[in-house]
Amino acid sequence: MFKIKLFDGVMPCWLMMMVPMGAVSLQGEAGKVFPADAVLNITAAPYGARPDDGRDDTAAIQRAITAAVDTGRFIYFPAGVYDVSDTLVSKSDAGIWRAMVTLQGEHRERTILRLADNAKGFGDPLKPKAMIMTGSLMDPGEPDNGGGGNKAFRNYVMDFTLDTGRGNSGAIGVEWAASNWGSIKDVTIRSGDGSGHAGLSMRRSIPGPGYVKRVTIEGFAYGIDVGDIQYCFTLEHVHVRNQQKAGVRLDRNLLHVRRLTSDNSVPAVVTTHPESVLTLIDSEFRGMAEGATALEVGGNLLLVDLKMKPAAAVRVRGRMMPPVARIGLLTAPDASPPSEPSLAVEDAPDFWSSDLNDWVAVGSRKEGEPDDTGAIQRAIDAGKATVYFPIGRTYFVSDTIVVRGAVRQVLGMGAEISLGAAREPFSNPESPRPLFRIEPTKHAEVFFEHLFLNAQYPGVVIFENDSPGTVVIRHGGGWIGTGRHRRSYRNTERATGRVFVEDVFMSGWDFTKQTVWARQFNPENQEGDGLESQVRNRGGTLWVLGFKTEGQAPFIVTERGGTTELLGAYNYISATFPTMVPVEAVPYVVKDARAFLSFTTDNFRDNDYRVYVRTMQGDVVREWMRGDLPPRNGVAGHRSFFMPAVISVDDVAVRRP
Repeated sequence: MFKIKLFDGVMPCWLMMMVPMGAVSLQGEAGKVFPADAVLNITAAPYGARPDDGRDDTAAIQRAITAAVDTGRFIYFPAGVYDVSDTLVSKSDAGIWRAMVTLQGEHRERTILRLADNAKGFGDPLKPKAMIMTGSLMDPGEPDNGGGGNKAFRNYVMDFTLDTGRGNSGAIGVEWAASNWGSIKDVTIRSGDGSGHAGLSMRRSIPGPGYVKRVTIEGFAYGIDVGDIQYCFTLEHVHVRNQQKAGVRLDRNLLHVRRLTSDNSVPAVVTTHPESVLTLIDSEFRGMAEGATALEVGGNLLLVDLKMKPAAAVRVRGRMMPPVARIGLLTAPDASPPSEPSLAVEDAPDFWSSDLNDWVAVGSRKEGEPDDTGAIQRAIDAGKATVYFPIGRTYFVSDTIVVRGAVRQVLGMGAEISLGAAREPFSNPESPRPLFRIEPTKHAEVFFEHLFLNAQYPGVVIFENDSPGTVVIRHGGGWIGTGRHRRSYRNTERATGRVFVEDVFMSGWDFTKQTVWARQFNPENQEGDGLESQVRNRGGTLWVLGFKTEGQAPFIVTERGGTTELLGAYNYISATFPTMVPVEAVPYVVKDARAFLSFTTDNFRDNDYRVYVRTMQGDVVREWMRGDLPPRNGVAGHRSFFMPAVISVDDVAVRRP
């Protein structure tokens, strides 16, 4: 049922290429500070939380969350200890579940939310209770399902320590609902006495996609606990330690994981259901007794480069491996590829300036200006490194904004950037106009973060890259284009630099001869007609960890000598506006190029794609049919078409798995 490749002391060349650059959090001693008009400061009126005074701040924090729902505004916590005695919930003033809440600390180590010892309602591990619960938008007439759902957009927790105190054996640090884009990032979740149910839980209705990055969880029965069947989470640089039952527990959902470190005597990861899907890359498990089970998989698995100290065992669908110190490649069910993933992996760079003199706000319109285009361009050209959008208003744009000069970072702060009534300049789908044109700047890198875009015209492309520098696009999304005409990125011949995409919900990406690393990449387009691919790689290198699609195929087209590695994807075939899936469309196309593809499909309809992967190497055409993909639940002929597949193709040998 599974195949194993073990290392015998010498690392193969393909794996040596995978050693990444270190991931560094660049907070420094100063931490993250913001201008007053960029955030809702939890210590300011009308909220008035007071850190370090030993008094309960629950009511003050809840007032801020209630004021910020549906806006994406940053609720900012200056350094200090904030005392909490009850769950902080993402609800409106009418008590209705809402989303789009960002909790932003000043410093991961110095901004602390601490649950009171022996807090009421947190003492029963059979009835877990969370310190923080984000939510999904609850529309009129919908039943209250506890805040779960598929509209939990833009929910963020960043740069905190969460301490669940002592005597709270039923505590959960964060019960996180996320959809399409959202992140838990640079966060420590710890139990004051080692007890508690889970540090980070995602078990409500259809959670994900979401991105967990640089998170440490100390104590609890489970460090991370994931349930339900849709839609997937991407984890990177996560450290779990001193759990009582498992570092990570996965039920029916999907996890795409890179650089998981576990310091535990209990199993690092347990997947409990045959339909679970685990992608685990470049990780290390430490602290088990020699020969103990470190990884227990009840479902589907793609494992690449796992180190275990001391030698430990792995159990896959009831079959036990002998204790080993390292595993190179392991797949289950039996779908081992002809070759392994081999691309070098780089972590996205970070940048933060705590010098507010080097920040500039997008200002007011000048007399006679009909919208904010001129104000945004003036801020870009002001000679400052960080350009930000003050909260409290929508920014209307009617022409291209050129990113140039001294700009290094564009921070949307969750504010809406809208094309408004600019139909004419952005209406021609045959000649789309960029919203942001990236030209060479004084810096080697330029960052676009926390942009919320309302750009619903067929003739817009969000980013046109004309710079040889590095471009980082993270924590962004919105409503892009119309119908099949949804374009988020394209580049010119001058754009030869690296591209990093993290936690992004935008449709239509066209990379030409670029090197791209993408995490939690969601280019879905429910209204697509299959004539435009959701992602196209023309002659470049594309590495993806965590990928989610809706709408019609093709999902990724790789051509002109390009190379694509897709490590973990969720293709929601049912979610397309036409009444029937277009059976002749092909989700993954590889033309005179190379690809390694690991994906899961989910389809509740009566029909499906006939061909899932088509390769064209010169005159030779190969096809992987629907029936070639192993059923997700491990039972042949299962009619719901839950199918994970690991397929590797190249221009030397093409074989079915």
